[in-house]
Amino acid sequence: MFKWLSRKLTNDYNEVPLLFVIFNLNKYIKNGAKNSCILNLHPVLRDDEYIKSTMNEVITYIRMNYDMEDLSK
Repeated sequence: MFKWLSRKLTNDYNEVPLLFVIFNLNKYIKNGAKNSCILNLHPVLRDDEYIKSTMNEVITYIRMNYDMEDLSK
């Protein structure tokens, strides 16, 4: 999927998405924070523990400090 998405989001293959985060508001409302977010990293970055932990902190910060329903508008 990432390969297809990379091609879809690139601009003449000059720009490559390194990461993206998707919040699923329906899952968040139904089940809470657990499994309500998808973080996709470029395959080169996927094994970097620092990047994964930092992104998890950012996602947790957003969940704690922002109203998720407001972000979905």
